[in-house]
Amino acid sequence: MGETMIGQNGTFQSESKPDMRGDLGDLGADLLALGELQVELLSVDTRDAMRESVIPVVFMALGLGLCIGAFPVLLLACSWWLSNTFEFTLASSMLTVAVSGLCIAAGLLFYAWRGLLKSLSIVQRSGRELRSNIQWIKTIISQKHRNRQNAV
Repeated sequence: MGETMIGQNGTFQSESKPDMRGDLGDLGADLLALGELQVELLSVDTRDAMRESVIPVVFMALGLGLCIGAFPVLLLACSWWLSNTFEFTLASSMLTVAVSGLCIAAGLLFYAWRGLLKSLSIVQRSGRELRSNIQWIKTIISQKHRNRQNAV
């Protein structure tokens, strides 16, 4: 591995060559450990995101169910009630109730959307960690390369 050389001043010097296999082995072990940690972080983030998205999904289902199923019947009933109680024309009472119903549905869908975006932002932590780990790997490789060049 190392060779003994006689220096300019007549003293014996040992020249050590860098052990590439050891460096690659260390790098491989580091990369495997890092990969395991990355997968574990992704699984934790996915579980947390799923847990956070339950309530927004329920709100979204309720909002869509209201729009699709009972909403037309409710709107029609409210329109007839407004028409009979306040002596509006049937057309004006239907328009008033339809606009009010759309505003309620939009509010439900808005809060559901906001909640889903919040739950999905948890997974972004994995992306940040992955970028940080890749940067670390690049730094380690470039340092080992520089050390190898300086040793030669």
